[in-house]
Amino acid sequence: MRRSRLKIAILWHMHQPDYRDPTSGRTLLPWTWLHAVKDYGEMLETVAECQAPVTINLVPTLLEQLDRYRRGEDADSWLELVRKKTEDLNSAERVFLLEHFFSVNDQRHLFPHPRYYQLRQKRGLDPIATAPAFSFQELRDLQVWFLLSWTGYHLRKREPLLPELLRRGGSFSEEEKIQLLCICDTEVARIITRHAELEAAGQIEISLTPYAHPILPLLCELRRAGEPSPGLSLPLTDFQHPEDARLQVREGLRTGELLLGARKRGIWPAEGAVSEEAIQLLSEEEVLWAASDEGILARSLPDGLKNRRDLYRVYSYAGLPLVFRDREISDRIGFLYADWTAEDAVTDIVERLKKIASQAPDGVVSIILDGENCWERYVDNGYPFLQLLYRSLLDEPDFELCTVGQAVATSTPQKLEKLAAGSWIRSDFTTWIGHPEENHAWELLAAARRDCVTDQVKQSLETSSQPPDEQLRELLRAEGSDWFWWYGDEHQTAQADIFDRLFRSHLEGLYHLSGLPSPASLQQPIKPRHKQATSCEPRELFTPQIDGRLNDYFEWLAAGEIDLAAAGAMHTAQKGPEKLYFGYDNQALYLRLDEASLLKQLCGKAGVFEIYIHGRRNLCLRWHPHSNLLELLAEGKAIGQGTAACNSILELSVPLKLLKLEENKELRLFCCCVKDGRPSGRWPGEGDAPLIFRGALLNEENWTI
Repeated sequence: MRRSRLKIAILWHMHQPDYRDPTSGRTLLPWTWLHAVKDYGEMLETVAECQAPVTINLVPTLLEQLDRYRRGEDADSWLELVRKKTEDLNSAERVFLLEHFFSVNDQRHLFPHPRYYQLRQKRGLDPIATAPAFSFQELRDLQVWFLLSWTGYHLRKREPLLPELLRRGGSFSEEEKIQLLCICDTEVARIITRHAELEAAGQIEISLTPYAHPILPLLCELRRAGEPSPGLSLPLTDFQHPEDARLQVREGLRTGELLLGARKRGIWPAEGAVSEEAIQLLSEEEVLWAASDEGILARSLPDGLKNRRDLYRVYSYAGLPLVFRDREISDRIGFLYADWTAEDAVTDIVERLKKIASQAPDGVVSIILDGENCWERYVDNGYPFLQLLYRSLLDEPDFELCTVGQAVATSTPQKLEKLAAGSWIRSDFTTWIGHPEENHAWELLAAARRDCVTDQVKQSLETSSQPPDEQLRELLRAEGSDWFWWYGDEHQTAQADIFDRLFRSHLEGLYHLSGLPSPASLQQPIKPRHKQATSCEPRELFTPQIDGRLNDYFEWLAAGEIDLAAAGAMHTAQKGPEKLYFGYDNQALYLRLDEASLLKQLCGKAGVFEIYIHGRRNLCLRWHPHSNLLELLAEGKAIGQGTAACNSILELSVPLKLLKLEENKELRLFCCCVKDGRPSGRWPGEGDAPLIFRGALLNEENWTI
C-alpha cells in the first residue's frame, strides 16, 4: 500500500518591471542587474546543489531585460557611474553616488563593514555639502562596496577576488573594480541559459506571469475592484479591455518560449490577482495551471476555510487547475525568519508541515512568495536557510517536495462553483486602485488607450504568429502593476519619482508611436515631488510623565513620530505598532508606543521588545514586559537601565548620559519583538527608519526629515 505523503510545492516569484525609459532608451534603475548578480543565479545553484524540485516564476519583462544585459544592449545609468573612473566624475555624479550607493540592507551589508559604514557616516545627511570632501579613492571604495554588497553566497565562494576584497575592506584599485564588474557581468549573462538548462534537466519547473505583470482582473473590467471592496473610490473613467489581458498572457507565453524554449507552462498571475473572467481567459489560452492566495479560496468556498484541510488540495475553475498558497508559511519566509537561525526557522516550518500532514496526509501545500527581495536580510543571502530547508523537506519521509506542475498532475482537482475576485494582498485590489494618485493614473491610461489604440489589439490577437509592434508593447508596459504599486501612501521607495516618470513615459511613447502629440497632463508628476515624510522630528524639547498613560492632549503634542508601518518592495499583513513617538529634554530620550497589549501578546510570557538604534554605536533598548525592566545595551553589552511604564500605552525613558548621542547625527532605527528566543515581528518590515537627535539645538529651529 502506497504511503501517504504531503506534497509541498514551493514557487519563487522573480519580478522586475522594465526600467528602460522609452524616450531616451536608458535604463533608469539597476535592480534587474543587481538581483541577477545576487539572487537569480544564486537561487538556482542552491536548488541544483540540493537537487530540490521547485517552481521558478519569471516575469517576461524581467527576461527581456536580462537578455538585453547579456547582449550588451542595455545602457544602465547607475552602472555607467560604477564603470566610470572616479577622477572623471563631475560634481552631480559624485552627489549621485553618495545619495544612492548606500542602497543596501544596513544590518547585513553596511554596519558589519567598517569602511563602508565609515563612508556613510562621512556622507552624513547632506550629500551635496559633503561630496567635495570625498577623495577619488573614497569614491572608488564606495563604487566597489556597492557592488560587493550585491553579491551572494555562491558567487563569493566561486570567485576568489570577492572574499579578498571583503577581507581587505578598502583602498581598492581601478583594476580590481574592473575585475569585479567583469565577474558581475558574467554572472548576469548566464542567468537565462542556466534557467533553461535546469528546466531541460527536469530540475525545476519554470512558470510565467503575463507579459508586463498586469493586474488581469482590472484590465478585464476595472469596476471589478469594487466587488471585494464595496464603496471603493474608483477612477472617473471606466477601463474594460479583456483583449488587452489576453494579449498580455499571450505575449508573456511567447516571450518565455522565445528565451527559454517551447513548452506548456503554468501561470502565477501578477500579485495572485484573479477573477472568474481572468481565469476563464487563462484556461482558453491553455496554460497548465494558475495560483492565488488562500484568502481568495476562503471567499470562494461556501463555508470559507473553517476547515484548514480544505486549503491543501488542488481546485479548478473553468477547467483550469488552481492552487492557493499557505499564507502563514509563505509570509514567515518572506518577513520573519530572516532574524532567526536557519535551524530554528526550518524546524518551525517542518513542525507546521507535519501538523498539516496529520490533517491532510495526501494534501498539497503551496508555498509561494517573492524569490529575490527578502534574502538581503538573511545571513549569507539566505543560503544556510534554503540549503537546510531543501534538505530537510527531501529527507522527511512524510513529505514529497515537488513542483506546482507535478502536484497538479498527480492530483484530482475539485471544481469551484465560483471564484472570488481579489489578490494576495487583503484579497482585494486596493493596493493598485482607490487612492487619488492611483485613480488618476488609471484615468491617464484609459485616455491614452482611447486616443491611440483602436483595433490594433484585436488585430494582433488574430495574427498571433507575429509579436505585437512597439506601439502595442508600450501599451502593455504601461498596464503593468508596478507603477500603481508605488502610487498612494501604502508603499514607499526613494525612487518613487522615477517609477512615476517611467509610467508617464510609456504613455508618452504610446502617443509618439501613434503619431499624436502627447497631452500636457503627462508632463505633470502624479506623485507629489515632496511627499509627506515618514519621520518628523519633535517641535521642541519636552518632558512627559512616564506612567503608561496619555494624561492629556498636550503631554506628547510636541513629539516627533516615526512611521513603523511603512512597507518597501514587498508587502506583509504583519500586525504590529504603527507609529513610534519620540522626544527629549536635556536629561533623557523619551519613546512612546500605543499598542501596548499587542506588544505583550507578541512577546509572550517571557519575551522582550527591542528598539535598535544605529549611529556611532549600536544601541539596543530592551524592554521586558513581565518585569517592566528596560535595559540599555551598547554593542551587545548591558551598560545601564532606563524607566518603563506600561498601561494603556508603553512609555520609555533613557538617560542621555548613557546613550551618548551626537547632536545633528543621523541615526537608523527599527523595532522587533522576541518570543521564545525568536523574533516574532519587525518594524518597519524592511530597512530602518531615520531619526536625528538635535539635542539642545532643537529649540533653535524646527526640523523635518
